[in-house]
Amino acid sequence: MKTEYTLSKHRFYELKHFCLQYPDWKKLYSLSDGWPKEISKGEGDTTSRDGIKRGDLRRNIELVEECARLVGNDILRFVTDDSLAMPSDRMYDYRRFFWELSRRR
Repeated sequence: MKTEYTLSKHRFYELKHFCLQYPDWKKLYSLSDGWPKEISKGEGDTTSRDGIKRGDLRRNIELVEECARLVGNDILRFVTDDSLAMPSDRMYDYRRFFWELSRRR
């Protein structure tokens, strides 16, 4: 069934896998004692590299959260956790979330 919120199968999967990284982004972003060594290893200016990485994480987190706010915050748990099944009465909101995300990303 085509609606105004229809995406191609591959675009949907791309966005779905993008959202499944959300818990990892939140965890990395909230580290209070700095980055794990495997993230900030290398030569050069690690402070600016870490700042850029934090900025990228923050932008991704805000993008997913902003789209969830537009549709309804409770949808966030369904799009960021693959083990939860979307209730059939919320499929319109589910499609709308991914359409909004596609438009903004």
